[in-house]
Amino acid sequence: MDSKNGPAGRIIRRDSFYPQKEWIGMKKRTRRTPAGKIDLSRAVVVVPSRLSRQERKALDMLIDEVAARTQVRWVCVRNRPSGNTPIIVVGRPTPVARMANKYGWKYPPEKPSKAAEGYRIRVLKQDRRPLVYVLGNDARGVLFGTGRLLRALSMAPHTIQIESDFEVTTAPRYALRGHQIGYRDKTNSYCGWDLNQWERYIRDLVVFGANAVELIPPRSDDNPTSIHFPLLPLETMAGVSQIADDYGIDVWIWYPAMDNVPANRSIPAALRKEWREVFEALPRVNAIFVPGGDPGSMGPGDLLALMKRQKQILRESHPNAQIWVSPQGLSGVWEQEFYALLNKSRNWLDGVVFGPQVHVTLEQFRRQVPDTCPIRYYPDITHS
Repeated sequence: MDSKNGPAGRIIRRDSFYPQKEWIGMKKRTRRTPAGKIDLSRAVVVVPSRLSRQERKALDMLIDEVAARTQVRWVCVRNRPSGNTPIIVVGRPTPVARMANKYGWKYPPEKPSKAAEGYRIRVLKQDRRPLVYVLGNDARGVLFGTGRLLRALSMAPHTIQIESDFEVTTAPRYALRGHQIGYRDKTNSYCGWDLNQWERYIRDLVVFGANAVELIPPRSDDNPTSIHFPLLPLETMAGVSQIADDYGIDVWIWYPAMDNVPANRSIPAALRKEWREVFEALPRVNAIFVPGGDPGSMGPGDLLALMKRQKQILRESHPNAQIWVSPQGLSGVWEQEFYALLNKSRNWLDGVVFGPQVHVTLEQFRRQVPDTCPIRYYPDITHS
């Protein structure tokens, strides 16, 4: 159940989490469990017989991260552990409730929520056996629930504890919660990362509830390469897309329109080839975000016409992918033309983005945009 392989078959060693010197000379110590806490250092993780690939990845994350901090690697099983071994039950409510009924375990009494990406965690006790339930409403709920459990645990070498009365029921307020991570020469961090580091970063994001990452294509308003790159840009882009897909979170591409192509002209063959190479290399693409004028210098009519044709090529390899646009950088006549064209584009355009260099407030923007058109908020804190 718990794979030792990271993305692209790379091995994630325990010393990739903490320096090896921190593991040398450690001796197992018995610690007394404080009042009000439950000892989970001997716990067994129990799961239903059928889990999705993303739910299995959530379990890998839980087991790996606990082991990295405690030297205790929980075992994951699909049947009832013997004795009074503490149990952590992870899964969706229906199969978990069926399993609890089969084994005669206490089960959280309240009716489960159906909110997307939501979860609940309950700590119960039956006789002398602690029962910790992590119940996700869907696959992402399982992922975010295991992340919340990690945040709730008190961990030290050979010690894992949780508050005996810990409980939480929650679901996201916002449907999209993501972060742009650009493998580009502008940054002084991501440009030197390998795929193991990318996976660690994405784990940190999902533990705190992020459900999307946004990538940048090999050609943008930046240098084409960096002396720090361990991989070619498209290789890293594809690898990060695969990592996101393994965890079941969305992949966006910030895809600026770098080429001026009038609406009455055909798309250059080189540009079509470039788009296809990027889209086909990525295992997962959920949406493209085109920043209208940051960078870019096309008028709204030409820009939207190009995007419509770009979407057709995108859907050759990702049939359900969306395309979104921001009027950032557009002003004067072009800004008004953009709003006027939105109604005519609703049959193919999936949404608009409120980003930097949009010259109205968010409330004014909402009034300008058709009621049926969703808005994504893009605060542009990505140059970090």
